[in-house]
Amino acid sequence: MAMTDISGHTRLYAVIGDPVSHSLSPRIMNSAFAATAVDAVYVALSVKEQDAALAMEMIRRFGLAGVNVTMPLKQAIVPYLDQLAPTAQQVGAANCVVNNQGILTGHNTDCTGFRLSLSPHFPVAPTAAFLLGAGGAARAIAAELVRWGCQDLVICNRSQTKALELAAMLRGQSACTIAVAPWEPGQWTELLNHADLFINATSLGMGGSGSVAELIDWRAIERRPLVYETVYNPLETELLIEARAHNCPVVVGTELLLWQAVAGFEIWTGLAAPVDVMRENMLRSLR
Repeated sequence: MAMTDISGHTRLYAVIGDPVSHSLSPRIMNSAFAATAVDAVYVALSVKEQDAALAMEMIRRFGLAGVNVTMPLKQAIVPYLDQLAPTAQQVGAANCVVNNQGILTGHNTDCTGFRLSLSPHFPVAPTAAFLLGAGGAARAIAAELVRWGCQDLVICNRSQTKALELAAMLRGQSACTIAVAPWEPGQWTELLNHADLFINATSLGMGGSGSVAELIDWRAIERRPLVYETVYNPLETELLIEARAHNCPVVVGTELLLWQAVAGFEIWTGLAAPVDVMRENMLRSLR
């Protein structure tokens, strides 16, 4: 949709958080609206954590149709929503809000997006998963693994307290056995040899800073788990490069970003998302 097509009937969507100037969501979502002839525009709005309540009230007052929510607001907005979808309820965080005539419903499309991004590799839940991280993305991924039917989940985070909190939140929600491992890379070989799926949900590798790959003794890994990366800057992290070099299948970091956007678009519009268009515009922004 060209700028000249914007009218008084055009719906407004946004991504909110701090910072958001780097967000790829406006390009991804506006390309999807244009491809499906949806009369809507999508912008980025900077909102600080202490303004979470005000932001939700402004969505109601100004009639925004919906927002995506990024750090540091995913948990901060929850008390100011009217209802939560099961995905957001389980995680205690929302990254997608729908405004239905002033009633705000929070969803967590990171959960949905994670499963969608894995569907080509796992038509059913992986049996055993090893997860690095306990922040926002890791919470959503862990919750989805538990809900999906994963039997064994090991969580490892540099702050073990956060890993323990995440495990405690999820225990009892299914038959999944959830363990917390200390941040001791020397012990990871055994965990990786037991796992079908290895997920990096930490910031290690972001912007080329640090590397999960350097912490892994690749020669000692006898099993070839699927390596799932959530870092997408750079597109080819050292983790992906090393995983491929050692014949491990991989999922690149942009897939979670793409598929959570797909899930959000479909919640907002009720239409099938133009996945190829969204992926093309996302990758163009990163090149």
